[in-house]
Parts: sequence; C-alpha cells; structure tokens
Amino acid sequence: MRWSRSASCFALSLVAACRSPASPVPVVGETVKLRLGESAPQASALFDGTVVRLRGARGETLGVQVLAEAENARLWLPEAIAAVDGFTVHTLKVTEPSSEMYGPSRGTGEYPDILEPRPPGIDVPGPAYFDVAIRPGAKPGRYRGQLVIDRRPITVELTVEPVTVDLKRDPLVWVFYLPSEIAREHNVADDDGLAEIVWERRYVELFRAHGCFLASDLPAKRFPPRSVFAAGLRYWPVALDTATDERLAADVKEWLMQFRSGATIPFAVPVDEPRSAEDRARVRHVGEVVARAGGGAPSLLRAVTAARSPDYDDAVDVWISPKLFPGAAPAGKRLWTYNGRPPEAGSLILDGDGAALRTWGWIAFRYRVELWYAWEGLYWSDRYNKGGPTRVLQNPDTFDERRKGGSDHGNGDGVLAYPGPMPSLRLKALRRGLTDRLLLEKLSACGGAAEADAIARRLVPRALGEAKGAAAWPSDERAWEAARGEVLDALVRRCPDGAGADGGRK
Repeated sequence: MRWSRSASCFALSLVAACRSPASPVPVVGETVKLRLGESAPQASALFDGTVVRLRGARGETLGVQVLAEAENARLWLPEAIAAVDGFTVHTLKVTEPSSEMYGPSRGTGEYPDILEPRPPGIDVPGPAYFDVAIRPGAKPGRYRGQLVIDRRPITVELTVEPVTVDLKRDPLVWVFYLPSEIAREHNVADDDGLAEIVWERRYVELFRAHGCFLASDLPAKRFPPRSVFAAGLRYWPVALDTATDERLAADVKEWLMQFRSGATIPFAVPVDEPRSAEDRARVRHVGEVVARAGGGAPSLLRAVTAARSPDYDDAVDVWISPKLFPGAAPAGKRLWTYNGRPPEAGSLILDGDGAALRTWGWIAFRYRVELWYAWEGLYWSDRYNKGGPTRVLQNPDTFDERRKGGSDHGNGDGVLAYPGPMPSLRLKALRRGLTDRLLLEKLSACGGAAEADAIARRLVPRALGEAKGAAAWPSDERAWEAARGEVLDALVRRCPDGAGADGGRK
C-alpha cells in the first residue's frame, strides 16, 4: 500500500530549512493545512524560531505539527505532566477541487490529513504531528521539554494553567457511521457480535477523545450490544420503523423501554431533509403517531433536518438547521445544526481551510448550539451515489454525485477518520475548536460571560443564519490562538481552580 509522501526536502518547509540544519524549522498547531509545495508561514503561533511555546489547561490536548521533512522527529515533555503521542503525516492528492456546494476549495494538490500513529517512545519521520495531552492532575506551572529534529534540539516550554477541562464528558458533535463499514474494513461479520463491537469501540473511543460521539441510528434489536456507547451522553439517535403505523408505534414503545432510566434521551430523524409537500406531510404524520405511542418530548424526541415549517411544527421536537440561529426555540423544543459550509460554518472537506472545523466549537458557543450533527465520519463507500468502497488511503474523492448524473463532489466529505483507526488532521482541528468552546463556557460560567461573548463575537462576527458573503472568521491560526490566549488569561484571572497561576513554575 503506497501512501503519498513528499520528496527529499519537504516542500512545506522553509527553503532555508533544506539548506542548513541550523535554520528555523516550521512548527505550527493543528489548524494549519499546507499543500505539498506550498510555502510555510512566515510566523507561527507556537514557534518563534528559538522556542516552541505551548499553553493549555489540565485535561487539554494540544496539537503540534512539524512541517519539515526529516529522518526523525521526537517531542519530549515530563511524563508526569503530559503524555506525548506521535503520528506520521500522510497526504492525499486532490485532482479536482470539491464542488461549490461545500464552499470555497483551496484547489488541487497534495493535502496532509492521514495521521498514522507511532508506537510510544519511537521517533517519527517528518513531516510529523504530535498530540500533547496535559494530564488532568498536572500541577500548574511552566515545564521544559525538547523537540529534536534530525539531532537538532529545540526547546519546548509548556505552561499548564490552573484550569481543568474534560472534553469526553459532554461531547457536542454527533458523528454518524454505519457498522458495516467498520466490519468490512476489518474483515469481521456485520452481525453485532463481539468481534464487530470490539472494533467499533476503538472508533467510538477515538471520536469521544476528540469531543464527538460516534453513533448510528440502528433498529432497536441492534442497540443492546452498543448501549454502553451511549453511557453518559445526553442524546442518542434511534431508528423507527415507519413501514406501518403499527410497527412505528411498537418501535416507539420498545425504545422507551430501552431508555427508561431517562439518563440519555433518544431522538429519531425519520424523514431526512423534507423538501416536497408530501415529505412535510410525512413528517407530521410520523410525529403524530410517535406522540400517540407515548413518544415526543421529553421521552423520545422527534427531529427533522430542516428549518421550521407550519406543515409539521407542532409534530416536531427538534429542528436541525443552521438557518435557525440566532434564535430561541419555543418552550419544550430544541434547535440543533448540522454539517457546515462557509459562510455559515467551516466545511468538512479535505481541500478547505485548515481552520474550517475549528470554527464549529466557537460558533457553537457564539450561538448556543446544543448539538452539532456531522452527517458521516466513516464514509468509506459512496453508497449514496451508487459507488462501491473507496480506497480512502489513496483516493480523496469520497462523495461524488456525478456517478448518478449529478454535479457535486467532495474530497474527504464524510471521512474524519481512516481505517485503523487513524485520525485525520481535520479531526484534530475539530477537537481544537471544541476544546476552545469548553474554555469559553468555563469562563462564562464563572462570571465572565460578557468577556467570553465579546471574544467569540470578535473572532466570529457572523455565522449560521446570520452569515452572508465570505466567511467572517480568520484563516490565520495566530488569530485563533490569540483569542484562545485571551480566554485562558481571563480564566486564570477570574476563576482558577487548584493552585495559583504561578504555583509550580519551573
């Protein structure tokens, strides 16, 4: 299996980095995305040419990219303070830009995205990516480490702030998948047996560590082996059999029994994106049958991936549409959003901007989004367009309506992780934004609501239903990191937890 890599001197690095081992090496965060051959940024949010400076809360994971081609790269920090995981970065070659449906494309070229995990303690060939996971119990302070690239040492300073976050506890993004995709890739039966569930758990845990929950709205009989995946979640998607009213009512009662504890609320989207009057009438009818069977808010939510409509409003509990924000839901109702396209929100595609998915967390805070739905995370077969399995480690064209006479196609659409499981660089950018959101929420909850809102409004002036024209947020990672730094400063000033900000500095 051949993955696309670079030439002898990685074109993302500065020309000087190829000439002299003493020259600066580009080091950036997880929201910089440079094509092969594209010049490295003139400045970095993390690296001043001498020291790599990292800063974060306890429980936070920081992403570090080394853009230079190298035989070996290694990042070290005190084990008691942070766990460091290394990844080899592989590129995918985009030969046709994603269509306009996804918003602006950055064009053709080879884009970094596949992150191949390396064994702990093993050097990573560059270009490389590192996760720096600050331990929840780390003592606040400043710690020194080292980044070594082909025997060239670079000082790393990690500042641990007296603030704690837990990204796994309440994930914002629901990412859909099909168990059959995992089963096929790992040569196990799609029978809900132990082998399939063991593999699924690995992907579920990967997404949960990035602030998302991976879930499929399966029939009720397929849920019990996966019920553990719903533990601790506020919501869980379920499938309803709408073939007849009798089967629909029976399904509702079965789901109410399975979720009788009330700890997690099931929801169903029985009619996806209703466009015609017939579709909208179907939404109303299904919603009314669900209510008569005992469903509806608050026990089993009836959702629709569309904006409000008088055709079905009183038979729906959740509207899932970016057009509804800003706005307030009627009593007992909920507003969620899904996917993204500039200027409403960043797009999922590979050939989009590096900060695209970072926007989701900030936008969610800015507009008080309770749940964000990503239509697919493991879309390894283009089943919606009569396509078979996609060789996703070589071919980025994952969604292509041209197979059935349409015109839209998206590179990397629906693929946030690769078989392995291996995360994508886009999943790391999504995690970065979702963690930023937690910091904003923490600041808001401790008396800094006005300050948190002001920072978010300044960074993202418009999005979702207020969006118009070009994307209103910056593309430069330095702007995002500067805003995140403001939030951390305010948290340390207003509501530190544990030791003081200067305690334990080294």
